[in-house]
Amino acid sequence: MRKLVFMQRLRSKLPPPNLLITFEAAGRQLSFTKAASELNVSRVAVSQQIHALERFLGVPLFQRMQRSVRLTRAGERYHIAISEVLERALRATVEISRRSDTNIVNVGTTPGFMTYWLSPRLGEFRTIHPDIELRFIVSDSNLGFEDNIDVAIRYGSPPFDDAEATFLGRQAISPTCANTFLPSGTILAPADLLKHPLIHLEGPYDEHTRWSKWFQTLGIDMAKARAAITVNSYTNLVQAALDGQGFALIGPPLIERFLSNGALIQPVDAPPVVRHAFHLLLPKGVLPTASSQVFSNWVKSSFPKREASVAGAIELDDR
Repeated sequence: MRKLVFMQRLRSKLPPPNLLITFEAAGRQLSFTKAASELNVSRVAVSQQIHALERFLGVPLFQRMQRSVRLTRAGERYHIAISEVLERALRATVEISRRSDTNIVNVGTTPGFMTYWLSPRLGEFRTIHPDIELRFIVSDSNLGFEDNIDVAIRYGSPPFDDAEATFLGRQAISPTCANTFLPSGTILAPADLLKHPLIHLEGPYDEHTRWSKWFQTLGIDMAKARAAITVNSYTNLVQAALDGQGFALIGPPLIERFLSNGALIQPVDAPPVVRHAFHLLLPKGVLPTASSQVFSNWVKSSFPKREASVAGAIELDDR
């Protein structure tokens, strides 16, 4: 009964919702004409609704000038409050419209993570959760949740815009080659790499994972390095190393499987270089669907509980 009385009082105290929506648009645009265009109504209709809202509240919300409008102090305070309320309503509407019972999970990730970490493990997930359909959006660009992504796995450093991030694993890179590239048991000094072919990575990648930075950190002049090959994707970089084309600067967590089975080795006597980490991202302020939560929990549980740093590693400053 008390709730019913409250709702009755609420309806009598609040202005009609359409007036608030018009006010939000006009206050954001600071133009009745632009607000009218956005709302697909006439400028006269916007002006009439703003007048109606001002009569309802008993205070002016806008200062009308010859060719423009400006919020009054009361209008500014009211616009902040109304904008926040409408934004929360929008988020709730989007959330409920996503259908919490859907079994489809749209996953955004990088080609490297997809190829070398996710794909080899998907059979395990499908065995445990055969009812969940996974759809992958793979790109080296940082796709946002507005791209219809439910869960994202990204490489970088927090904070990530509009996302709740969970640390998965930090990348630790070292000179890496195929197990057939060198005689068994060979251990090289860092400077010895100048005598061997190097595989360079270009493109939208962390510059600290490049050979020039690696040699610079160790105080080695790489001007006399052998001729090398250059690729512009991480997957080609790893494949070139697997094919015995030379040394690549790569490491866990993505190539953990190749290091464990011996297909790739790291025979250089130098500490690994620790870079950024992979994180699992969920949209901030939005309750994930049950299926999205199941997939997220599976990914997180599949990573060993490691510290955010690697003992004995070189940690490069981004400055």
